[in-house]
Amino acid sequence: MAKMPPKVFMFYRGLVPVAVLLPFLCVVEFIYDWRFYALCSVQGLIISFVDYRNFRAMRIWGAETISSIHPLNISFIFVLWMILRPSTMVEYWRDPMYFAGILLSLCGAMYALSSFKRSWRNNLALKYMFLFIVGSALCDIFNKLCMGFVDSEKLVYGSYFYILITSFVIMLTNFWLYCRENEKLSDLVDWKYIRYVPIMLILILSIAAKNFSMFSTPNPSFAKAIMYTYIVWIMLVAKILQKYGISCQHRGIPRKKVLLLLASVLLLILLQK
Repeated sequence: MAKMPPKVFMFYRGLVPVAVLLPFLCVVEFIYDWRFYALCSVQGLIISFVDYRNFRAMRIWGAETISSIHPLNISFIFVLWMILRPSTMVEYWRDPMYFAGILLSLCGAMYALSSFKRSWRNNLALKYMFLFIVGSALCDIFNKLCMGFVDSEKLVYGSYFYILITSFVIMLTNFWLYCRENEKLSDLVDWKYIRYVPIMLILILSIAAKNFSMFSTPNPSFAKAIMYTYIVWIMLVAKILQKYGISCQHRGIPRKKVLLLLASVLLLILLQK
């Protein structure tokens, strides 16, 4: 998938969920709040920008360097959410130990996840990724706000429309960008791209899981911090593959940092009220 041109990748990133979900439209209950659909549409545009920027950055500086920058958006999400929801700050002020525990767990997770080797390449990548950090933080804020317009008994339907609308906007945006550069439309249906479609089906399940977590969490930065534990699973899978003689290069993070990450996430979970 890393060999796919960014715009082609993003087009399929939108097309596959739409193709899978659209046939179920006639049996899904609508969410009767125009703000939900408006936020989903705006978020589709933002996702188109941040995912393209992230995908392009990985091709330039490598996945390890860019992955070490991603966790910085946790702090942006945390602060932006408190600005949008001042009542959250009042709650923290009333319980300083709870607030201190949250800051400790978030800082621990960010430190552990950002522990890849530093170099001048990281500084250049960080400058390029600044807009990604801000944009991805806004995406998670909007994700939380979107799910706030959904009743608990309609959470499945809300998640359905969230994925469908954002994916539809992503698909149209990147198709327009692709056509604007006078690229050949026949290249979009090339087998070398289509063969990756089944992998993108996992995207639907991952976004649905994220929607449920955003609905339940009091602050979207909490869900984001827990999501970043995927690095541990990648490391475990890499070790298993290597054990069976399958070549799999993955630098990962030091074992002590992995333990710090898991401890920080566990503390964050235990602190939830």
